[in-house]
Amino acid sequence: MNSIKKLLTSFVMLTLIMGVAFAGSAFAAGEVRLIQSGLYTGAYGYVGFSGEVEVQNIAPTKTVTVHYTTNNINWYSKNATYIGPTNGSYEKWLFTVATSSLNNTNPELHGLSFIKFYIEYNVAGSTYYDNNGGSDYYNEPYSFGPSSYILNARNVQSNFGQVTSGTNFNGSAIVKNLAFAKTVKILYTTNNWTTTQTGYASYAGAANNFGTVEYWNYSFTVPSGSTVKFKIEYTVGGSTYVDDNYGATYTAL
Repeated sequence: MNSIKKLLTSFVMLTLIMGVAFAGSAFAAGEVRLIQSGLYTGAYGYVGFSGEVEVQNIAPTKTVTVHYTTNNINWYSKNATYIGPTNGSYEKWLFTVATSSLNNTNPELHGLSFIKFYIEYNVAGSTYYDNNGGSDYYNEPYSFGPSSYILNARNVQSNFGQVTSGTNFNGSAIVKNLAFAKTVKILYTTNNWTTTQTGYASYAGAANNFGTVEYWNYSFTVPSGSTVKFKIEYTVGGSTYVDDNYGATYTAL
């Protein structure tokens, strides 16, 4: 009987200790979420690891940190930087970690075969985590190109848009591979949305080794000297997802 009482007492004490240890911490329910992340490998062993994070603006003072490992043993941390507001009460934050040919900056990235990471958000005395449902996020160098992308909170995102040679509006979008049949539409204007032109992007290949993200590229002719503004519509499985830069639309540079 005494043994059972001791066991119950120990269990209660452990529960209280764990409750204190995790007070103010929680896995995110919308407070923080990864938007997208990219892993770039270039010449002379260069490696760049970056990503965009969306957080709920709960209080003015906050920190957003990415924790990452390239060997499942040693973990490293990098604080993200505030970029600007997104939708409603949310903000976008950016993190970037890279090697350098000039010094031994971030040597843990040299020769990496994978990277795992999760996001920590500290605000108003509480800590929230986005760790991909307990699995952590995972990426690895792309076998057929310099960049490997993963998407989380967004199903479509502009990669870039530009005007070259004065009359060629071209760019690229990345989309989640949610089904085989899909269309990627570019809506653009050269007169500040007085009129709108529509064009379609074409499949340009996978954007990672997992087949979860794809590149879709486009190229259209526009009047010389135009300032082109645009947004992207991605239709798949009966649903349409829009990337309009959180309502501001994009300007091709």
